[in-house]
Amino acid sequence: MADTKPKSNPAGMSMRMKIVVFYGRFAPSFTAVGYVARGLPLRPLNASFKGQTWLVTGATGGIGKGIALGAAQRGATVLAVGRNVAALKALAQQGGAGIVPLQFDLALVAANLALADEVIRRGGKLDVLVNNIGKLDHAHRLTPEGFEGTYALNLLGHFALTEKLIDAGTLDGGAVINMASGGLYNTALTLRRLEQNPDRYSGVMAYAAHKRAQLALAERWTQPDRRVVSYTMHPGWVATQGVSTALPDLERHLGLVLRTPAQGADTTLWLAARRPAPVPGALWFDRAPRAAHAYAFSRQPEVEPEAVYAKLLADVAKVRSADASA
Repeated sequence: MADTKPKSNPAGMSMRMKIVVFYGRFAPSFTAVGYVARGLPLRPLNASFKGQTWLVTGATGGIGKGIALGAAQRGATVLAVGRNVAALKALAQQGGAGIVPLQFDLALVAANLALADEVIRRGGKLDVLVNNIGKLDHAHRLTPEGFEGTYALNLLGHFALTEKLIDAGTLDGGAVINMASGGLYNTALTLRRLEQNPDRYSGVMAYAAHKRAQLALAERWTQPDRRVVSYTMHPGWVATQGVSTALPDLERHLGLVLRTPAQGADTTLWLAARRPAPVPGALWFDRAPRAAHAYAFSRQPEVEPEAVYAKLLADVAKVRSADASA
């Protein structure tokens, strides 16, 4: 149900109406209705992650918590990252010895680099990295490092963390799984929407651009010279605090059929267990590669993936330089 014929973006339609149309079009697939219709409740994931080490960002709530607990319950040691000490403690109590809490505020690039250093210092290999943390914010905010807040959290931080772990060899033979969203259907690959000006800021479009860029990164990280396999997946529409805050209309109208965090975590756990062959340009959803485009306008990228990579590399370098001169 996630694969659909591309359609043009309706001209002159207000953003609110576009969102309503978007919800109506994808609700049968992205909610728990689609999860049940595809028969996934009848196919429980029988997998063991015993002996594996995972790193999960945004692990204290919502989908991240579902992933962390799902991996720990199947035998993995999960380095669970969050910024709230009380939430980390509660997660560790619930997940038992398999949960190793790590407190980092990943809104800062420097914190992502410090997290990578901590993981490297601990030694050994990472079997799975889940870049889960993310946010849709309707207000433009700058981080202390000078980046638009959601760009730093949704994309730049993921990039800094993953690149450093790959370069250190910590992820050799491992898997990187990016948590995306069906929101990426709303834009082509772009630079101009990664960091928008305050006077014309659209949190919805910023979020879409960040998630679209994750697809390009997954393909780059899967290249043979990087020694990892990477996927970008869509969890469906899940009942989380983030949805309640950023998309209250979605919760108001579809709250009864939103997916549970465990259902949202399912494809991540399945990808980690099965390690299917990567499919270029695919968005993994409900245990299968799906089309990453639902509209014709998103198929033609505004920039090549190399341009996005170059921007991310340059922005991380700014942080490194500032830290070195501090």
